Amino acid sequence: MDSSPCELCGGEVPLSWERCPHCARPGLFPNVRAAQVPAEREALHRRYSAVVQDAELRGAQQAVEAFEMAARGTKAVMARSFRELDRLSSSTRELFSTYYNLVRGETRLPDGNEWDELRAVADEKLFPGYREHVRFAALSLDGAGLPHYGDCSFVFRESMIAHRTSVYEENSALFLKQHAFAPPPGHRATWEERAKLAVAKHGEEIDATTSPEQFAGMLLGPGATPEEDRFIEAHIWGPMSLRTVERILLTKPRKGQRSARKAIQDRLKGVGLSLEESL
Repeated sequence: MDSSPCELCGGEVPLSWERCPHCARPGLFPNVRAAQVPAEREALHRRYSAVVQDAELRGAQQAVEAFEMAARGTKAVMARSFRELDRLSSSTRELFSTYYNLVRGETRLPDGNEWDELRAVADEKLFPGYREHVRFAALSLDGAGLPHYGDCSFVFRESMIAHRTSVYEENSALFLKQHAFAPPPGHRATWEERAKLAVAKHGEEIDATTSPEQFAGMLLGPGATPEEDRFIEAHIWGPMSLRTVERILLTKPRKGQRSARKAIQDRLKGVGLSLEESL
């Protein structure tokens, strides 16, 4: 299915469009609409139901239910460099960039490696015609992001991103490559159903002895390389500024950054934020 009916006029709207081409009224964001396609939702429900039934047979039902409850409270977190924090904190007019924004704006050269090509193909497959609008984050229970992408973790306000965010099983570029760029349905979900996707992915790992303290590491954990990172990917449509942010966590404070951190702290106060430091 590459289109769905407009909720207001009934005309067919391509999944990649933000507005109805017939009445021009805005609808759901394209990535969210793609996650709501019946085939996607039905396949996800089948995966989820199978895991829940298996948990009952294994005596792990309570633990899986506790994990699902915890996953409902996950936040979308993006890890970026300290330099990026410095830029973003300079003004609320500064926005989070995408790879495509940087390359097309001629402020960054492409890496020129296999990863560039892989990401471009995967993004166009998942986000046909709108890949430039999608920002990538990961689901986190404790606010920490993936250190391979930077030591500053930006935790986004649910009220600012829930309506425009979808989630995906894992690193979408690698997942699509594993499936020859024809991924099966049931591996992405809306923000509201992110806990169901988390159970479908991790439920079989949980047994009666799994404790809530283990949940955060199950959902997100760094690997030896970025390709080995473990996470559920969040796709956020559209621009974001510091006003989209709820918390900022600096996971590796460095002595040489002390004066810069103080200046950033002062600027963050203007938008009601602080820089939390984890030693």
